[in-house]
Amino acid sequence: MDELSKEYVISFFGKKLGMHGDKAETVGWTAAGQRRRFECMLDIGRDLEGKRVLDYGCGKGDFYQFLRDRNISVQYTGMDINAGLISLARQKHPEGGFHVFDIESDQLSEDFDYIFLCGVFNLRVGGLTETVHNVLIKLFHHCRGGMAFNALSAHDPKQDYELHYLYPGEMFEFAVKNLSPFVSLRNDRLPYDFTMFVYKG
Repeated sequence: MDELSKEYVISFFGKKLGMHGDKAETVGWTAAGQRRRFECMLDIGRDLEGKRVLDYGCGKGDFYQFLRDRNISVQYTGMDINAGLISLARQKHPEGGFHVFDIESDQLSEDFDYIFLCGVFNLRVGGLTETVHNVLIKLFHHCRGGMAFNALSAHDPKQDYELHYLYPGEMFEFAVKNLSPFVSLRNDRLPYDFTMFVYKG
C-alpha cells in the first residue's frame, strides 16, 4: 500500500474515532457483528491458553477484551498503523502490549504461536489485494502455529463502494500456493463474510 493510501486509512479511522469514540462503529462494525467475527476467529481450533498471540490491525484492542471476557489468557501483542487507536487501546488496557506498527515498512523481530487479522483490509484503497497478499506472506513467516484472516466476500451482490471485497476461492488458492498446504476456509458463519485459517502443519 502506498503512503497516500495509508494516510487515507489512518485519517478515515481517525475521523471515525472522533465520531464514535470507544464503540465498534469506530472500526467499521456493529457490536453484534464484531462479536460474531471474533467468535469466528476462535474457530482456529487450537487451545490459545498461554500462547503468544499477535492481533495485527488490533484497532482499539477489542479482540483483546473479547479474549479476556472469555477468560482466555494469552501473551498478547496488538499492532496497528493508527496511533490514535493504539493510544485508546493503551488507555483501556495498560497491561496489554500495543504498538504502532506497519509490517510493510517496519521490521518484525519476534515470532508468535497464532496471528489474527480481523477486518484489517475492509476499506477500499488502490492496490489492496496485492497488499493483503504481501502482508500475509510476511506475517506467516513469524507464525509458529496458525494464522486466521477474515474479509468481506466479493460474492456479495450489494457491495458498498467504500469497502474492499475478496473472492474466498482466490484467497484459498493464494494461501495454498504461497503460505502452506494446510488451509481451511469457512464461508458458513456470516453472510458474505469468510474466514481463512492457515497452519504450519
